[in-house]
Amino acid sequence: MMRECRRIHRRGSARAALGLAAGALLAVRSAPARAEVTIDYERGSGACEEAAGYFPEDDTREATRARQRCRLETFAQRMENDRLEKEIQAENDHDKLIQSWMDKQNIPARVFRRIWLDGYLGGGVTTYGLAAGAVILPWLEAELSLGRRDLNGLIDNGSAYFQDSRTCWGGRFKGLMRSRGNVTPFASMGVFFCDANAALTTYGSGIQQPGVSTFGGTSNGSAGAHLLGAGAGVTWTDNSGLHASLEYLFTYAFYSQAVLNDMNHTEDTNLTSAWSDRLATERNGFRVQVGYAF
Repeated sequence: MMRECRRIHRRGSARAALGLAAGALLAVRSAPARAEVTIDYERGSGACEEAAGYFPEDDTREATRARQRCRLETFAQRMENDRLEKEIQAENDHDKLIQSWMDKQNIPARVFRRIWLDGYLGGGVTTYGLAAGAVILPWLEAELSLGRRDLNGLIDNGSAYFQDSRTCWGGRFKGLMRSRGNVTPFASMGVFFCDANAALTTYGSGIQQPGVSTFGGTSNGSAGAHLLGAGAGVTWTDNSGLHASLEYLFTYAFYSQAVLNDMNHTEDTNLTSAWSDRLATERNGFRVQVGYAF
């Protein structure tokens, strides 16, 4: 009897051991496979970069989650791009609506572009220079300018030779005659100041023979002048910012003087007279300005 009990106990132990071995084998087989990546990637660089590091046939949990995060990241990026495109389109539409309203109301571009910088060419006291201005009121502009002119030639029927190299600056106001439209006539008024290096070469008592003269002397000095200027013209400002004007100018020198380059800066009457006569011949002039308005 005892022997039979031992035999039954041994059989139960063997069966239990066999069951434990089978369970362990099933646990090993059912454990998830370890994910393997094709390349190394920098962590934190993005979900799509991480997903690209797994083999396409890799269906492990890590690879599946990486691909899901990549799809979410791509969707979020697409949504952000769509939002930015809509904002840009809305801004463009807003600008077009404003421009359409301005065109309909005939509102001038200078209302929104109040500051401008021009270069100019012309004739008169100066032949080239720079001008900058601003719109103070819808019908009033203020302008500052800096110009140059170099001139030399015979004067007094060929009895003298005068040359000057001048710099002139000043300011003026422009009254605009139209409150609407980008093209408008205007009238201007201002004050200008000029400094110049001047030289006067005079000849003798007269020309003795055709083409032959006797030398008299040379006076070198500096000259200055104060001038009043008035003008009339037309100005144009485009919606793009292009700014241009054409103008007739009249200048009158109410003060002029020339002195020698000596210790006392002695006034030279001949040099002053030649300087004054030169300014008088340049009273009438014109100016063409082209620039950009901001």
